[in-house]
Amino acid sequence: MSRDDLRARGLVRRYGGLTAVEHVDMDVPSGQVTGLIGPNGAGKSTLFSLLTGVEQPDEGRVHLGRRDITKMRPDARSRRGLVQTFQVPSLFPSLTVADNLLVAAENRRRDYAGGLLGMGSRGRGNALGVVEEVLGSLGLEDIRGTVAGTLPTGALRLVEFARALCARPDVLLLDEPASGLDAAETEKLSVLVRRIADDGVAILLVDHDVDLVFRVVDRVYAMVGGRVVAEGAPETVRDDPTVRSVYLAQGPLTSQATTSLGPGVAAAGSPAAGSQAMSSAGR
Repeated sequence: MSRDDLRARGLVRRYGGLTAVEHVDMDVPSGQVTGLIGPNGAGKSTLFSLLTGVEQPDEGRVHLGRRDITKMRPDARSRRGLVQTFQVPSLFPSLTVADNLLVAAENRRRDYAGGLLGMGSRGRGNALGVVEEVLGSLGLEDIRGTVAGTLPTGALRLVEFARALCARPDVLLLDEPASGLDAAETEKLSVLVRRIADDGVAILLVDHDVDLVFRVVDRVYAMVGGRVVAEGAPETVRDDPTVRSVYLAQGPLTSQATTSLGPGVAAAGSPAAGSQAMSSAGR
């Protein structure tokens, strides 16, 4: 079925004299995974907040399908199909896994015949069906009755992802979804993300795991200093000189970035790497 895509044009966000996001254009098309990378301080989190409605831009517009949602509250965006996960899982700790998912499934704003899980919307009965389908898809049946607050980090991440799917998104914004996951869990996540996009959902993936991003996405935006410095297919962004130099200058990201950015990348601290760390407002 046809789903809405997400578009941002000319987004600007300032904090006093600092500009965290500077005239950013972005497209998150239906049926594709779009990646957003950048070192700490690049402005990724601020841009994410502008897309979700947590913050308002000083300039620019955000559209979900044909609708201008720039002034729309986060909860209203969610009901219209713009769903996000969080860096820190935001589940109800006293509820079971299944009940956390049911809250999301019942909050969805409209009928969703066919689509992601192949079922229409028929009230609570259908919401329960959505929950069971998602639990099965993610292999979480064994913990459906477990209280969320007792789960380890890796399981919490997967449940957070499951809850987002229960909201039956048109656009899914994933904020550091691989944080705290082991290699097997990360691989499972990457397969699921790709599968959900193939079902027609527009996905924006923001993660420090550059290898994960380049492995999964169709298109990548790279931010530095609040600006988009490169965009395009993964191989195009990977080979961009600015992207390579910035990642080499970021010590904590070097081991991931040099693996993902391909052969011929000099080690951090070498003459080829130089000292090109860039500072900016926002993450």
